Amino acid sequence: MAKLIMYHEIHRFNREGLKPAQIGRIVLLDPRTVNKILAMGEQEYLDYLDSQSSRDKVLDPYEGFVKTRLEACPDASAAQVHDWLKEHFEDLLPNVTEKTVFNYVLLVRTRHGIPKPFNHRDYEKVAELPYGKQTQVDFGEYNMTTDEGKRKKIYFICFVLSRSRQKISCYSERPFTTLSAISAHEEAIQFFEGISEEFVYDQDTLFLVDENKGDLIMTEAFRKYAEYRGFKLHFCRKSDPQSKGKVENVVKYSKYNFLRGRIFVNINVLKGQNIAWHERTANAKVHSTTKTIPYQEWLIEKRYLKPVMDSFKPESALDVHDVSKDNVISYKGNFYRVPRGTYKPSETTVHTEVSDDNRLIIYNAEDKKIATHAIYPGKGKIIGGTNYQRDVSIRIDQLIDEISTQFTDPGQAKEYFLQIRNDKPRYIRDQLQIIKKLTGVFDMEIINQALVFCIENKIYRATDMESVAKKIRSQQSQDDTIKEPIVIKTINQTAHKIIPNKSNISDYQSLMN
Repeated sequence: MAKLIMYHEIHRFNREGLKPAQIGRIVLLDPRTVNKILAMGEQEYLDYLDSQSSRDKVLDPYEGFVKTRLEACPDASAAQVHDWLKEHFEDLLPNVTEKTVFNYVLLVRTRHGIPKPFNHRDYEKVAELPYGKQTQVDFGEYNMTTDEGKRKKIYFICFVLSRSRQKISCYSERPFTTLSAISAHEEAIQFFEGISEEFVYDQDTLFLVDENKGDLIMTEAFRKYAEYRGFKLHFCRKSDPQSKGKVENVVKYSKYNFLRGRIFVNINVLKGQNIAWHERTANAKVHSTTKTIPYQEWLIEKRYLKPVMDSFKPESALDVHDVSKDNVISYKGNFYRVPRGTYKPSETTVHTEVSDDNRLIIYNAEDKKIATHAIYPGKGKIIGGTNYQRDVSIRIDQLIDEISTQFTDPGQAKEYFLQIRNDKPRYIRDQLQIIKKLTGVFDMEIINQALVFCIENKIYRATDMESVAKKIRSQQSQDDTIKEPIVIKTINQTAHKIIPNKSNISDYQSLMN
C-alpha cells in the first residue's frame, strides 16, 4: 500500500511540473527509477511490485547492521556503508558491486524511513598534471563521538598526489603546530616514497607569518624545512579553493567516508584504522574522475618523485638556545624561564618556535613542550612566573608512589594523596611537596597517626595535615614529661609535682569538624 501511494505521489509531482531528479530527492529514489515508474501504468506497477517482493536480496543478512549504522549516522553515503561492511564482515561479505550496495542502502532507507540530508556543491574540472609534479595539502577537523558518548575534536592534515590521487592523512588530538605539521609532512613523503616538485597550500598561519601585498613571508622553521627537502611552495590566494580542489575533496572524503559514524577509542587506534581505510578503500577504489585506481597510478608516479635519501628531525628546523645555570634562555634581549632542573651540567640546549599568536614555545631535547611565554616587546626583562621555579622533573604519579612507600600502609597513603589530587588538581604538586617535607621533619610514627586522623575526618589539605602532626607531637611531648618528671631544684620542693593542663586531641578534632 505504501509503495502504491508513492506511485501516485510520483505521478502527482510530475503533473505539477517537477523534474525526475527533484521527485527523486523527495521520495528518496534514483531519478532513473522515477522515470521507470512514470512510464508504467498502475496495473503494470502492481505486477512489478509482485515480481520484486519474491526476490531475495544478497545483502539481506546484513540488513540489521546497515539499518543500525544508518540510524546512528543518517547522512552516511552508500560508499561509506560499503566500506563498513568490508571492515566488519571481511571474510563473510559476498563479492558485490558498488551499485548493488547503493540499491540496497536505498532500499533500507525507504523500508525503515531513514532519509538522507541533501547537500550540493559545484566543482570545476581542471587539467591533469604530469606525474611527480604536485602534492596538495590541507587541514581539517572533525567532532567524533567517544565510546563514553562524549564529543572529541580531532585534527588532521591531508596529502594527495595530484596526478595519481594517492592520498594519506595524519591525525592528532591537538591543533597542529609548525613542528607537528613538519612531522606530518615527513610521514607523508615516507608513505609516498618520494617528494613531488611542488607542494600546494592554503594561506595557513602555521606556515606564513604575513602577506605583504602579494609577498608571502614564511615562518623560519618551515622555510628551513622546505629548503632542506628541496620542494617548491605554492600558497593559494584567499577565496580560491579551485587551486587545491583535489585535496579539499580528500578532506571531505576523510570526514564523511572515514570519520563520520566512527567511534573514537584513542588516537593510536584511530591512526591504525586510518591506514587500513586508505589501503582498503581510499587508495583501492576506482577514482570517480580519473577512472583509475590511485594505488596502481601511484606505482607509476613514484618513479617520477624525488627519492627520500635520509630522515629529517622536525626539531632541526627550530631555533636552538642554550639554557643558563639559572634555568633561563635568552631571546631577543629578554630572559625566558624554563622549569627548574632543565639545565644539566655541563651544557643543555632547547628548541624554540614562535606561534601564530606571538608566543614563544620551548621544547626540550626529547621534543616535549616544557614552556610557553608571551613574547615581551621590550628588553632586559625576565619572563615567567614562579611556577617555572618548581622542580617538574618528577612526574606526579611517580611522586605519589615515592611518598606513599614511606608510610606504614602505602595503599592507604596513596588513596589519600589521590583524593587530594581530585580536590585540588592544580595544586597537587605543591601539596605533595609539603607532605614530603613533613616526612623529614616529623617522626614517621607521628606522620602515620596524622594520616589516619585526616582520613577519618576527611581532611584533604597538606597544611592541615601539618597542623595535626604538630598537635600529636605536642601531646606526645607532654605525655613523656608526665611519665618521666624532671627533677627541679627550687625552694618549693613540691613544684616539680605540678601537672600542667593539657589539650585533648578530640578538641582539635571538633575544631576541624
